[in-house]
Amino acid sequence: MRKLKSDRGIQGLIPAIVSIVFFFLIFIFFDLRVAFTALGILILFYSLAFGFWSFYKTGNYYMLVSAFYLLSLGGVMLFIKVPETLNSPAPEFPEEFKVILVFFYLMLFWLIYGFITKKFNYRGREVLELAAWDVEEGPESYTERPRPAGVVDYSKYDIIDFTNYLKRIMIGMTYQEENRVLIVPIKYGHEWGALYNPNFNYLERTWIAFDFDGQVSVHISRKDYLDYKEDLAFDHLCESMGKLFITFADFYMRGDKVRILDRLNSVKLGLFS
Repeated sequence: MRKLKSDRGIQGLIPAIVSIVFFFLIFIFFDLRVAFTALGILILFYSLAFGFWSFYKTGNYYMLVSAFYLLSLGGVMLFIKVPETLNSPAPEFPEEFKVILVFFYLMLFWLIYGFITKKFNYRGREVLELAAWDVEEGPESYTERPRPAGVVDYSKYDIIDFTNYLKRIMIGMTYQEENRVLIVPIKYGHEWGALYNPNFNYLERTWIAFDFDGQVSVHISRKDYLDYKEDLAFDHLCESMGKLFITFADFYMRGDKVRILDRLNSVKLGLFS
């Protein structure tokens, strides 16, 4: 049984909605050729803002697939030969355009594969579900104070490598401080602040901190706590979250990284979650 409320947000669809509205506005005020050109320029901007920038922030190589898909799609929009009006005859396509089209289809199939296998999805909802699976309703009230959640016996550089891996597989963003690293689980469709807001306050979010002396602590934000359907036992929830990430660390250090993804995939959320 799902512990989280359903997420019906459309944040992830905003770029597509903007593109469609933008295309039809240009078409109404100018013509079809100008509309396709303007849309191509917008999509090329998306490839930089969403694809390459996301790769820079996360280190996830599948973000490059998204970036090159958007580049090829933008190229198709720019170089396609379209009639000035809907009633004009269709023009001939040059050989160069066919090369761009082949590259576009290759990236499209790769993109679909990555989407189906959740290579692009932020996995924060799976993390919150896994942490709450064995947690029942309880009398403890919510508190903003971080809670101790266990101890690990790994070096500073092991912890940094491990948390960077969690970032690459889209569990969340990582923030290194002087004496610790924090992992902030990011839900799919809610990544915009972490990616683009220079004043993003990660300490107000849900985080799991690995101190370089081995201490593990957990902070669950009020927003994420209220996203659960029930008032769960808060101490138990924090303890469970800490144990989950300690288990992830153990998997990583043993060389069983695939087990982390197995645990996430066991939640079986939809592709848009």
